[in-house]
Amino acid sequence: MTGEIPVLQSPDLEQHNNMTVFVSRYTVGKLLGKGTFGCVYEGVRNKDRKQVAIKVVDKEGMDETMTIPGETQELPVEVALMKIVSKPPHCSNVVELLDWFDLVHKYVLVLERPSPCMDLRDFIESQNGHLSEAQARDIMVQVVQAAHHCCNHGVFHRDIKAENLLINTNTLHIKLIDFGYGVLLKDTPYDEFSGTDVFAPPEWLMFEEYMGISGTIWGLGIFLYNLLSGQYPIASEEDFDYAYLVLSPDVSQECFELMMWCLDLNPEVRPTFDDLFRHEWFTEAV
Repeated sequence: MTGEIPVLQSPDLEQHNNMTVFVSRYTVGKLLGKGTFGCVYEGVRNKDRKQVAIKVVDKEGMDETMTIPGETQELPVEVALMKIVSKPPHCSNVVELLDWFDLVHKYVLVLERPSPCMDLRDFIESQNGHLSEAQARDIMVQVVQAAHHCCNHGVFHRDIKAENLLINTNTLHIKLIDFGYGVLLKDTPYDEFSGTDVFAPPEWLMFEEYMGISGTIWGLGIFLYNLLSGQYPIASEEDFDYAYLVLSPDVSQECFELMMWCLDLNPEVRPTFDDLFRHEWFTEAV
Protein backbone atom coordinates (compact mmCIF):
# COMPACT_ATOMS: atom_id res chain seq x y z
CA MET A 1 0.00 0.00 0.00
CA THR A 2 1.10 3.54 -0.61
CA GLY A 3 1.53 6.08 2.16
CA GLU A 4 -1.24 8.27 0.76
CA ILE A 5 -4.23 6.75 2.55
CA PRO A 6 -4.26 7.23 6.31
CA VAL A 7 -7.90 6.16 6.49
CA LEU A 8 -6.77 2.60 5.74
CA GLN A 9 -3.74 2.71 7.99
CA SER A 10 -5.30 3.33 11.39
CA PRO A 11 -4.39 0.84 14.15
CA ASP A 12 -8.02 -0.24 14.42
CA LEU A 13 -8.10 -1.42 10.82
CA GLU A 14 -4.72 -3.10 10.95
CA GLN A 15 -5.80 -5.13 13.99
CA HIS A 16 -8.48 -6.82 11.92
CA ASN A 17 -7.55 -10.10 10.23
CA ASN A 18 -9.32 -9.07 7.05
CA MET A 19 -6.90 -6.18 6.68
CA THR A 20 -4.04 -8.61 6.13
CA VAL A 21 -6.02 -10.39 3.44
CA PHE A 22 -6.94 -7.11 1.79
CA VAL A 23 -3.34 -5.87 1.70
CA SER A 24 -2.16 -9.19 0.24
CA ARG A 25 -4.68 -8.96 -2.60
CA TYR A 26 -4.71 -5.27 -3.51
CA THR A 27 -2.42 -2.29 -3.84
CA VAL A 28 -4.12 1.03 -3.17
CA GLY A 29 -3.27 4.13 -5.20
CA LYS A 30 -4.35 7.74 -5.25
CA LEU A 31 -7.61 9.19 -4.01
CA LEU A 32 -10.26 9.48 -6.74
CA GLY A 33 -13.06 11.07 -4.74
CA LYS A 34 -14.41 11.72 -1.26
CA GLY A 35 -17.97 11.74 0.08
CA THR A 36 -19.75 12.17 3.40
CA PHE A 37 -19.06 8.67 4.69
CA GLY A 38 -16.12 7.43 2.65
CA CYS A 39 -13.59 7.66 -0.15
CA VAL A 40 -12.80 5.96 -3.45
CA TYR A 41 -9.23 5.14 -4.47
CA GLU A 42 -7.46 3.78 -7.49
CA GLY A 43 -6.24 0.24 -6.93
CA VAL A 44 -4.61 -2.77 -8.53
CA ARG A 45 -5.40 -6.45 -7.97
CA ASN A 46 -2.01 -7.94 -7.24
CA LYS A 47 -2.47 -11.37 -8.83
CA ASP A 48 -3.13 -10.07 -12.35
CA ARG A 49 -2.52 -6.28 -12.16
CA LYS A 50 -6.16 -5.61 -12.98
CA GLN A 51 -7.14 -1.99 -12.34
CA VAL A 52 -9.89 -1.66 -9.71
CA ALA A 53 -11.65 1.01 -7.69
CA ILE A 54 -11.51 0.65 -3.91
CA LYS A 55 -14.42 2.21 -2.03
CA VAL A 56 -13.85 2.66 1.72
CA VAL A 57 -17.00 3.46 3.71
CA ASP A 58 -17.42 4.27 7.41
CA LYS A 59 -19.70 1.72 9.02
CA GLU A 60 -21.80 4.52 10.49
CA GLY A 61 -22.65 5.49 6.91
CA MET A 62 -23.55 1.92 5.94
CA ASP A 63 -25.23 0.68 9.07
CA GLU A 64 -28.30 -0.95 7.51
CA THR A 65 -28.08 -4.64 6.68
CA MET A 66 -30.16 -7.11 4.70
CA THR A 67 -30.16 -10.74 3.64
CA ILE A 68 -30.05 -11.61 -0.04
CA PRO A 69 -33.20 -13.59 -0.91
CA GLY A 70 -32.39 -17.29 -0.69
CA GLU A 71 -29.32 -16.75 1.51
CA THR A 72 -28.79 -16.37 5.26
CA GLN A 73 -25.82 -14.00 5.74
CA GLU A 74 -26.57 -10.46 6.91
CA LEU A 75 -24.77 -8.00 4.63
CA PRO A 76 -24.52 -4.22 4.39
CA VAL A 77 -27.31 -3.15 2.01
CA GLU A 78 -25.00 -1.70 -0.64
CA VAL A 79 -22.85 -4.84 -0.63
CA ALA A 80 -25.91 -7.10 -0.86
CA LEU A 81 -27.44 -5.15 -3.74
CA MET A 82 -24.17 -5.10 -5.64
CA LYS A 83 -23.73 -8.84 -5.13
CA ILE A 84 -27.21 -9.35 -6.57
CA VAL A 85 -26.63 -7.23 -9.70
CA SER A 86 -23.16 -8.76 -10.16
CA LYS A 87 -24.61 -12.26 -10.52
CA PRO A 88 -24.87 -13.77 -14.03
CA PRO A 89 -26.14 -12.89 -16.50
CA HIS A 90 -23.87 -9.86 -16.22
CA CYS A 91 -24.61 -6.43 -17.65
CA SER A 92 -21.64 -4.53 -19.02
CA ASN A 93 -23.41 -1.27 -18.12
CA VAL A 94 -23.48 -1.99 -14.37
CA VAL A 95 -20.23 -1.86 -12.40
CA GLU A 96 -19.34 -5.23 -10.91
CA LEU A 97 -18.50 -5.88 -7.28
CA LEU A 98 -15.31 -7.94 -7.36
CA ASP A 99 -14.60 -8.31 -3.65
CA TRP A 100 -15.46 -6.80 -0.27
CA PHE A 101 -14.05 -6.74 3.26
CA ASP A 102 -15.59 -6.22 6.70
CA LEU A 103 -13.00 -4.34 8.75
CA VAL A 104 -13.19 -2.92 12.26
CA HIS A 105 -14.70 0.49 11.49
CA LYS A 106 -14.92 0.34 7.71
CA TYR A 107 -16.31 -1.64 4.82
CA VAL A 108 -14.12 -1.92 1.73
CA LEU A 109 -15.72 -2.61 -1.66
CA VAL A 110 -13.50 -3.56 -4.60
CA LEU A 111 -15.12 -2.59 -7.89
CA GLU A 112 -14.46 -2.64 -11.59
CA ARG A 113 -12.60 0.47 -12.79
CA PRO A 114 -12.88 1.33 -16.47
CA SER A 115 -9.94 3.31 -17.83
CA PRO A 116 -9.84 5.99 -18.99
CA CYS A 117 -13.06 7.25 -17.45
CA MET A 118 -14.79 10.15 -15.73
CA ASP A 119 -18.21 10.59 -14.27
CA LEU A 120 -20.85 11.49 -16.81
CA ARG A 121 -21.57 14.89 -15.19
CA ASP A 122 -17.99 15.98 -15.81
CA PHE A 123 -18.16 14.63 -19.35
CA ILE A 124 -21.34 16.62 -20.05
CA GLU A 125 -19.68 19.75 -18.71
CA SER A 126 -16.78 19.14 -21.07
CA GLN A 127 -19.32 19.11 -23.95
CA ASN A 128 -20.56 22.66 -23.26
CA GLY A 129 -23.01 21.50 -20.62
CA HIS A 130 -25.21 19.30 -22.79
CA LEU A 131 -24.97 16.55 -25.39
CA SER A 132 -26.01 16.23 -28.99
CA GLU A 133 -29.03 14.05 -29.68
CA ALA A 134 -26.79 11.34 -31.18
CA GLN A 135 -24.58 11.31 -28.08
CA ALA A 136 -27.63 11.29 -25.81
CA ARG A 137 -29.11 8.31 -27.67
CA ASP A 138 -25.89 6.27 -27.39
CA ILE A 139 -25.75 6.94 -23.66
CA MET A 140 -29.47 6.62 -23.03
CA VAL A 141 -29.79 3.13 -24.47
CA GLN A 142 -26.97 1.96 -22.18
CA VAL A 143 -28.56 3.55 -19.12
CA VAL A 144 -31.90 1.93 -19.95
CA GLN A 145 -30.08 -1.41 -20.20
CA ALA A 146 -28.48 -0.80 -16.80
CA ALA A 147 -31.80 0.13 -15.17
CA HIS A 148 -33.51 -2.86 -16.77
CA HIS A 149 -30.78 -5.22 -15.55
CA CYS A 150 -31.13 -3.94 -11.98
CA CYS A 151 -34.91 -4.31 -11.99
CA ASN A 152 -34.69 -7.76 -13.58
CA HIS A 153 -32.42 -8.80 -10.72
CA GLY A 154 -34.84 -7.38 -8.14
CA VAL A 155 -32.88 -4.23 -7.32
CA PHE A 156 -34.24 -0.67 -7.32
CA HIS A 157 -31.25 1.68 -7.68
CA ARG A 158 -33.24 4.86 -6.87
CA ASP A 159 -30.51 7.33 -7.89
CA ILE A 160 -29.74 7.00 -11.60
CA LYS A 161 -28.17 10.30 -12.58
CA ALA A 162 -25.09 11.60 -14.40
CA GLU A 163 -22.99 11.71 -11.23
CA ASN A 164 -23.61 7.98 -10.69
CA LEU A 165 -22.53 6.93 -14.16
CA LEU A 166 -18.98 6.41 -15.36
CA ILE A 167 -18.14 6.95 -19.02
CA ASN A 168 -15.12 5.54 -20.79
CA THR A 169 -13.85 8.61 -22.62
CA ASN A 170 -12.42 6.52 -25.46
CA THR A 171 -15.40 4.27 -26.17
CA LEU A 172 -18.31 6.20 -24.52
CA HIS A 173 -19.21 2.98 -22.71
CA ILE A 174 -21.35 3.62 -19.62
CA LYS A 175 -21.34 1.91 -16.22
CA LEU A 176 -23.88 2.54 -13.43
CA ILE A 177 -22.30 2.90 -9.97
CA ASP A 178 -23.22 3.74 -6.34
CA PHE A 179 -26.03 1.62 -4.93
CA GLY A 180 -25.97 3.51 -1.63
CA TYR A 181 -29.62 4.60 -1.98
CA GLY A 182 -30.79 1.27 -3.41
CA VAL A 183 -33.32 -1.20 -2.04
CA LEU A 184 -34.89 -4.45 -3.14
CA LEU A 185 -37.50 -3.96 -5.83
CA LYS A 186 -41.03 -4.81 -4.70
CA ASP A 187 -44.43 -4.89 -6.39
CA THR A 188 -46.10 -2.65 -3.83
CA PRO A 189 -45.71 1.14 -3.44
CA TYR A 190 -42.77 2.77 -1.69
CA ASP A 191 -43.79 5.28 0.97
CA GLU A 192 -40.43 7.02 1.28
CA PHE A 193 -38.23 8.66 -1.34
CA SER A 194 -34.46 8.30 -1.36
CA GLY A 195 -32.31 9.73 -4.08
CA THR A 196 -32.07 13.12 -5.78
CA ASP A 197 -35.13 15.34 -5.37
CA VAL A 198 -35.28 16.58 -8.98
CA PHE A 199 -35.89 12.97 -10.09
CA ALA A 200 -38.87 12.42 -7.76
CA PRO A 201 -41.96 11.32 -9.71
CA PRO A 202 -45.16 13.36 -9.44
CA GLU A 203 -47.05 10.60 -7.65
CA TRP A 204 -44.52 10.86 -4.83
CA LEU A 205 -44.78 14.64 -4.64
CA MET A 206 -48.58 14.54 -4.71
CA PHE A 207 -49.46 11.31 -2.86
CA GLU A 208 -46.23 10.33 -1.11
CA GLU A 209 -46.06 6.90 -2.69
CA TYR A 210 -44.77 5.49 -5.96
CA MET A 211 -43.92 2.21 -7.66
CA GLY A 212 -40.34 1.21 -8.37
CA ILE A 213 -40.45 0.57 -12.11
CA SER A 214 -42.74 3.44 -13.13
CA GLY A 215 -40.71 5.72 -10.86
CA THR A 216 -37.53 4.55 -12.60
CA ILE A 217 -39.06 5.28 -16.01
CA TRP A 218 -39.97 8.80 -14.89
CA GLY A 219 -36.39 9.29 -13.71
CA LEU A 220 -35.09 8.14 -17.11
CA GLY A 221 -37.22 10.83 -18.75
CA ILE A 222 -35.71 13.47 -16.46
CA PHE A 223 -32.26 12.04 -17.17
CA LEU A 224 -32.77 12.28 -20.95
CA TYR A 225 -33.91 15.89 -20.65
CA ASN A 226 -30.82 16.64 -18.58
CA LEU A 227 -28.54 15.06 -21.20
CA LEU A 228 -30.00 17.24 -23.94
CA SER A 229 -30.39 20.52 -22.08
CA GLY A 230 -28.09 20.40 -19.07
CA GLN A 231 -31.09 21.43 -16.94
CA TYR A 232 -33.80 19.81 -14.80
CA PRO A 233 -37.42 20.63 -15.69
CA ILE A 234 -39.10 19.99 -12.32
CA ALA A 235 -37.75 20.77 -8.87
CA SER A 236 -40.89 20.76 -6.69
CA GLU A 237 -44.61 19.97 -6.70
CA GLU A 238 -45.39 23.59 -7.58
CA ASP A 239 -43.41 23.24 -10.81
CA PHE A 240 -46.03 20.87 -12.23
CA ASP A 241 -48.36 23.86 -12.57
CA TYR A 242 -46.08 25.78 -14.92
CA ALA A 243 -43.07 23.68 -15.88
CA TYR A 244 -42.23 23.50 -19.57
CA LEU A 245 -39.45 21.81 -21.50
CA VAL A 246 -36.96 23.96 -23.35
CA LEU A 247 -35.01 21.93 -25.89
CA SER A 248 -32.90 22.67 -28.92
CA PRO A 249 -35.19 23.08 -31.97
CA ASP A 250 -33.29 20.35 -33.81
CA VAL A 251 -34.25 17.62 -31.30
CA SER A 252 -36.17 15.03 -33.28
CA GLN A 253 -39.87 14.36 -32.87
CA GLU A 254 -39.10 10.74 -31.95
CA CYS A 255 -36.80 11.83 -29.13
CA PHE A 256 -39.30 14.35 -27.79
CA GLU A 257 -42.16 11.84 -27.90
CA LEU A 258 -40.14 9.22 -26.02
CA MET A 259 -39.20 11.75 -23.35
CA MET A 260 -42.78 12.91 -22.88
CA TRP A 261 -43.98 9.31 -22.69
CA CYS A 262 -41.57 8.68 -19.81
CA LEU A 263 -42.72 11.93 -18.20
CA ASP A 264 -46.44 11.17 -18.36
CA LEU A 265 -48.04 12.31 -15.12
CA ASN A 266 -49.98 9.04 -14.98
CA PRO A 267 -47.52 6.30 -13.95
CA GLU A 268 -49.74 3.61 -15.48
CA VAL A 269 -49.34 5.19 -18.93
CA ARG A 270 -45.56 5.37 -18.90
CA PRO A 271 -43.67 2.91 -21.10
CA THR A 272 -42.29 -0.41 -19.92
CA PHE A 273 -38.66 -1.30 -20.49
CA ASP A 274 -39.72 -3.36 -23.50
CA ASP A 275 -41.56 -0.33 -24.88
CA LEU A 276 -38.37 1.70 -24.55
CA PHE A 277 -36.19 -0.88 -26.28
CA ARG A 278 -38.68 -1.10 -29.17
CA HIS A 279 -39.10 2.66 -29.55
CA GLU A 280 -38.13 4.00 -32.96
CA TRP A 281 -35.76 6.57 -31.45
CA PHE A 282 -33.53 3.65 -30.44
CA THR A 283 -34.27 1.19 -33.24
CA GLU A 284 -33.82 3.63 -36.10
CA ALA A 285 -30.18 4.12 -35.08
CA VAL A 286 -29.34 0.39 -34.99
